[in-house]
Amino acid sequence: MTYEQALTYIHSRNRFGIKLGLERMRALLKLLGAPHAKYPTIHIAGTNGKGSTTALVSMVLKEAGYKVGVFTSPHLSSYCERMSINGTPIAPERLGVLVEKIRSVVEEAALDPEIGHPTEFEFGTLLALEYFAAEQVDLAVFEVGMGGRLDATNVLMPLVSGITHIALDHQEFLGNDLVSIAKEKAGIIKPKIPVVIAPQTADVSAVLAETAQRQHAPCYLVGREVRYTLERIDQSGTYLKLQWKDDPPLRLRVNLFGAHQAANAALAFGLLQTVKTQGFSWRRQDLEQGFNTVVWPGRMEYFSGPPSILLDGAHNPDGVIALAHGLSQLFSKQKFRVILGILDNRPVEMMATLFTSILGGSLQRVYATTVPEAKAASCTRIARSFHELEVDLVLAPDPSQALSTALAELASDEMLVVTGSLYLVGYLRPLILDYFQKNSGRKQSGS
Repeated sequence: MTYEQALTYIHSRNRFGIKLGLERMRALLKLLGAPHAKYPTIHIAGTNGKGSTTALVSMVLKEAGYKVGVFTSPHLSSYCERMSINGTPIAPERLGVLVEKIRSVVEEAALDPEIGHPTEFEFGTLLALEYFAAEQVDLAVFEVGMGGRLDATNVLMPLVSGITHIALDHQEFLGNDLVSIAKEKAGIIKPKIPVVIAPQTADVSAVLAETAQRQHAPCYLVGREVRYTLERIDQSGTYLKLQWKDDPPLRLRVNLFGAHQAANAALAFGLLQTVKTQGFSWRRQDLEQGFNTVVWPGRMEYFSGPPSILLDGAHNPDGVIALAHGLSQLFSKQKFRVILGILDNRPVEMMATLFTSILGGSLQRVYATTVPEAKAASCTRIARSFHELEVDLVLAPDPSQALSTALAELASDEMLVVTGSLYLVGYLRPLILDYFQKNSGRKQSGS
């Protein structure tokens, strides 16, 4: 099977929609010979910060000499990015071979009505589980797709679980309030398996703590067992002090921008300390090098230019708050033009209000565009939200045209921000890289 045929088959699974539940995954994994039981794992849930935390943990373990698999979603430019080993995505040809193997198993199993057809995300999870087993990784880090309790990745029995900051997102599947969403995320907490938890609101903390207690799972909190102090943020990264229990504190630089990345780094530090007690040793220099060199494209990814451009996949109110505050702190003297595309199931009006209230007069113009995805919000809906807030706005349904227009209008004291959806960032990022390549190179200050 060619790569193109493999992608067509994977995306054809989309017709089966989203079916939360683990029975089908367990049945299919049994037929595949239980690949998920052949290597240890780290399992990470949460609303925002899963990808950054995953990248930090995997980078440090790679520096320590381990062969580390990573499963993450969604991808930016290529489906192959979803499963990587030591930072290298699966080869397209290998993906084709793997899809052919898994397809033969799932299609025969689908004849049993008790099993049925796997969804696109379930099929992708099976691919990653099988790939890492075949490649004999030392350890794999799995990012939850959505929720936790019924997510396809929750077939894992990990060494440790991690939960990033929980906020409102995917309410149509997970519930309309933070407590309901927290209960779904808490579903990755397994009996007697340690869990490390990022800072949360009081009601969310109560749900997670009660679940950990009920499961007799050792519970380590950022702010209690893992303490951190944010020392400064500048265009070279985020600087912080980290401390595990009563160990001496460490001063570190993280090659990611924003106060929220300090909390993600603290969570990653707690996860690394926990697996250290389970045989995965690492040294201080591994930690320093991993944090120093981590790259997470499309998340506060800054190109100093000229022109000055920042890409961030903020796709919910919590992400918008982190992005807007980050822009205000890091680039306080700059003005901003924003290319914005959002999925239709997001609170567009709330996100527009947050952008406007936090950036204030520094927000020069918004280019309302359409995310290249079937579930995109119309650019007229985005435009209406900003018009009501008296923000200067241009309707630009075609994302590539929005980019061309914004770049042509960008002044020397202005920054172009592309945000609202990782699908939009993933679509425009190659065009931006190509633009810099054609215009005397680029300088990328961090990501």
